[in-house]
Amino acid sequence: MRDQQLDNYRALVMMYLFFIHVAYWLHDIHEPCLSLVLFVMPMVFFVSGASLAVAVAGRGLLSTVKGRLIRVVLPFYVYAAVVIALFTAATLILPDTTAYGFRPFSVASYGWSEVLSVILCADVPGVPNNAHLWFIVPYLILSCTFPMQSRLMRRVNRHVYMGGCLLLFAAVQSVTRCELLREVLCYNVFMVGGYLYYRRAGAGARLLAAAASLACMCAHVMSGGDFVPLQAHKFPPDWLYVSYGIFVLCLLSLAVGRVTIPSNRLLRLWNRRGYTIYLYQSIVFLLVPLIGWRPLSWLPVNLVWLSDTLLAIALSTVLVQVTYPLERCVLGRIGGK
Repeated sequence: MRDQQLDNYRALVMMYLFFIHVAYWLHDIHEPCLSLVLFVMPMVFFVSGASLAVAVAGRGLLSTVKGRLIRVVLPFYVYAAVVIALFTAATLILPDTTAYGFRPFSVASYGWSEVLSVILCADVPGVPNNAHLWFIVPYLILSCTFPMQSRLMRRVNRHVYMGGCLLLFAAVQSVTRCELLREVLCYNVFMVGGYLYYRRAGAGARLLAAAASLACMCAHVMSGGDFVPLQAHKFPPDWLYVSYGIFVLCLLSLAVGRVTIPSNRLLRLWNRRGYTIYLYQSIVFLLVPLIGWRPLSWLPVNLVWLSDTLLAIALSTVLVQVTYPLERCVLGRIGGK
């Protein structure tokens, strides 16, 4: 039986991610608020781990890799083909693309490094608003290798295993700035956390974890470190970023765990088609400033960011009615499901 609340959490986290991108990409809010709201990726990986924990049956390594290739890699390739074709056509048709928020695009400028970026799901060079694609490679690495971790976790005390994940990240952070390695180990903490602790941690344990994380953040600041901007601690992720993610997750779980979120058509759509919605943000975030629909900007407190977020969510909901069937059609023709 599916965990409907977890499905709703996944959809709401995806919507919150659009709020973050509105804040950072459209510059609708500023520091210190920008730093205080930057905890969406810990939530994404926590929910991913929780989803694996409530799955009816775990998959083996080969089955998991095959599933991720079909559900993550192939949709990315469809997205890459769509946006390359779209922005090539727009460059040929529009007299001045900069007036529409992007520079002229030419796939003819691609060299081997650009082609390799697409093949490895790292980027679609030249396409605007592609900063979100960094997520795909760390997620693929973690999700494909998680069956090996799950076998270990069944043999090791869960608190010991979580402590080991935290210590491993801290050790690696101290010796390298390799962004991908630190991203994998950072978000592994949250993925393992979702797997081990979703609906299995009492209020006392969550308060203790929140207090420990707060103590780490205070020690960092008191020793001369900074909290703002937190984005500087996210790429590559460091101990402060991990501590803040744990702190917010613990507090949110205490509040959200007492509330039953009713399901509706919108949440079900964003849960089922969330990855497709995530990919095509590059189109949505060109349209939002062009449309300029800001019905809430007249309020005493500037809520332009909320208007832009609502518009981005609305446009994404409409766009996925086209992109998702297209994606399914292409995958069906090449053997994906």
